[in-house]
Amino acid sequence: MMKITKKLASIEDFFKILNLIEDGKEQMKTKGVTQWDENYPNSSVIKKDIQQKILWLYGEKEQACVTVEVKENTVDIHRLVVNSLYKEQGLAKLILQDILDWASINKQIEQVKITTNHTNQGMLKLLLAKEFVPIRSFKIKGRANYGSFIELSRKL
Repeated sequence: MMKITKKLASIEDFFKILNLIEDGKEQMKTKGVTQWDENYPNSSVIKKDIQQKILWLYGEKEQACVTVEVKENTVDIHRLVVNSLYKEQGLAKLILQDILDWASINKQIEQVKITTNHTNQGMLKLLLAKEFVPIRSFKIKGRANYGSFIELSRKL
């Protein structure tokens, strides 16, 4: 499997990340995925992720980004996006594996969780292939018209 560079995002990366997020929104709109909209994720969410040092950029040309938050014994993955120029190249799979590898050597971590929308079939297929198991389905306040969101977990 190919290796990919990664770095913790800094405020200097803010506009690159914002562009990645906008590209992700367009990809979702094209595929009929009702997960993100014009209000989410937004610049304040991105700034907060950078300030909390939980947002990672992947690739020499910042082809992808993801927010990885550790809460007690759980790693929560948020906002995984790959630039449309690099889609279908296995980057999302590589990033998930990188997070799983990191989490598995961290003795306190017991599971990795991620939430996606029921319409995001590509992500759901990838997560199931990576042995994530759906643990609950729910509606998000203010986004009920987007249908169900599915939380998946992988025990380590």
